[in-house]
Amino acid sequence: MNSAVKNILKVFLIGLATTIVRIIGQLSIPAGEQTVLEPSVFARNGTMPLAFTVYGIFAYSLIASLFLLIGSNLGGNRVLQGLKYGLSCCVVWIVYLLEPLPHVAGIDQITYPAADSLALIVMGLLLGLLFGSPVPRADKEKPPFSILPVTVVTGSFFAGRMIQYFVFDIYSSFNEKPLETVLWCLLTGIAISCVISWLSLYIRSENRILRALILGGLLFGVDLILFNFFMPLVFDADIPDLILRTFIDILAVTAGCSAFSKA
Repeated sequence: MNSAVKNILKVFLIGLATTIVRIIGQLSIPAGEQTVLEPSVFARNGTMPLAFTVYGIFAYSLIASLFLLIGSNLGGNRVLQGLKYGLSCCVVWIVYLLEPLPHVAGIDQITYPAADSLALIVMGLLLGLLFGSPVPRADKEKPPFSILPVTVVTGSFFAGRMIQYFVFDIYSSFNEKPLETVLWCLLTGIAISCVISWLSLYIRSENRILRALILGGLLFGVDLILFNFFMPLVFDADIPDLILRTFIDILAVTAGCSAFSKA
């Protein structure tokens, strides 16, 4: 068996293990009550557990595979290398789970971040054990954040969200909770920009456009797409709206990532 096949099997096993942890976390979450969105077709016909499992394995496996883009450049031992990547994914998922939306109950903004974070941390640990460098590497002796790129990414994300609210009127709580929504946009833009700034230290490309595509389109974009499309498994979501909000966020962040130069 060649190394490529072995790596694919390892990624699949990580996706499977992460999905199992996430399902256990889901079963531990109290059933929420919301009347804004109808149940998904999977929830109505009883196939949601199967759909969630299949999609979960696919999504977590793909997110895990992105570790291969930067894993060999991360500092620390194997466990620390994987944990760093898992925590970077946690930050993005947590801030999106905190988005004020009409169907989200207060308790969901505690239980779901906890369950998703646990799964992503387990994913990171497994990635470090199976794909991490066996020789501990020293972390790059550079400041983790640069003010200008962080500001640009934050501003780009914020501008993209304002376009979504004012031009496209996407599904949100902007009209009912404008201040809370704007503050969430700022918090999320800052969190994403900090994660991107850290990830940029481990991208070995001198081409500014390619770096932006890797950071915004792959490391952030793929993660966000897979995160957002867990929603239609549970709720009868507006798919065109979900696609629009997802891709405008990705385009906005990718455009902002052009401010990052070679690490």
